[in-house]
Amino acid sequence: MDEMRLLQQLGDETGLPAAERLQPARSRLAAAMAATAAQSSAPAVSTVLAAPPRSRRPARRPARRPARRLVLSGVAAAGLAAAIASVLVLVPDQLGGSTPPARADATQVLRNAAAAALRLPDVDPRPDQFVYIRSQEGPELRESWMSVDGTRDGLIIETSAAGRTELVVPGCRNGRAVALKGNRVVPGQTEPCTPAPAYRADLPTDAAAMRAFLTANASGEPGDANALGKDVLYYLDGYLRPRTRAALYEAAATMPDLRTVPSAKDAAGRPGIGITWPSTNGPGEIVLVFDPGTYTFLGVGGPAGGSAVLAVAIVDGAGQPA
Repeated sequence: MDEMRLLQQLGDETGLPAAERLQPARSRLAAAMAATAAQSSAPAVSTVLAAPPRSRRPARRPARRPARRLVLSGVAAAGLAAAIASVLVLVPDQLGGSTPPARADATQVLRNAAAAALRLPDVDPRPDQFVYIRSQEGPELRESWMSVDGTRDGLIIETSAAGRTELVVPGCRNGRAVALKGNRVVPGQTEPCTPAPAYRADLPTDAAAMRAFLTANASGEPGDANALGKDVLYYLDGYLRPRTRAALYEAAATMPDLRTVPSAKDAAGRPGIGITWPSTNGPGEIVLVFDPGTYTFLGVGGPAGGSAVLAVAIVDGAGQPA
């Protein structure tokens, strides 16, 4: 199908917009036509037609075709530009959009997040590396470098109005870890330990197996939606490879009585689509917040405060920036 037939079809399927929505496009078109008239001595104009910048669309959006370069006369270029501007104003959702966040279904949001997760870079960490996470809780910024296999010393740096605090997280080697007194290592002293890997390579990679895993390792009673939701959040707080993260979202989508919180925000104030579930401490105690365009997990909101995930990476050493 050529461009003109496509524009005609889109026009037939689309209602007319309000005049005020077209005014900005009309103003831009008038300015462009005036500029073209001023250059009337030139026989033709080579114009690259491109859509104006738009907000990020949901992750399931199909790939866009590359823009084509058209060589048109000044009048033809202006007419086609006006038609394209009208289409962009009239049918943004028909050009790759989805259900607006305010009407989004909680289950579908999680499934969209699962689809988006599968498009993330897949990094298989080495045992000697570290999971780096930068996060925010209220006004406090937190950076952590945790050992992938749990055997190497990690590091946590917290920065707030009160200052900066560094805390060593001892690795567990041969059943022993260095002893701490406050935030300081006690030279020459060790204590019994069990390794706590920052990366779980054993987590399931499909939804059914993930749901069975969560049920078998539940922190609460069987059927306790609030405990299950907190277990999901526990694993989201670490590093997950794409297939595991997608399986976790798909498993979470089967939780009973999920609902959306359209105007949710994480602790950094970033707006998103919230997902919550019934809680013994009141509705919306914990809200998982997802970016409304990419379905990336942003963090946690809720009446009791929340957190924001600002960066996650795999690095080679504790203290190394991402």
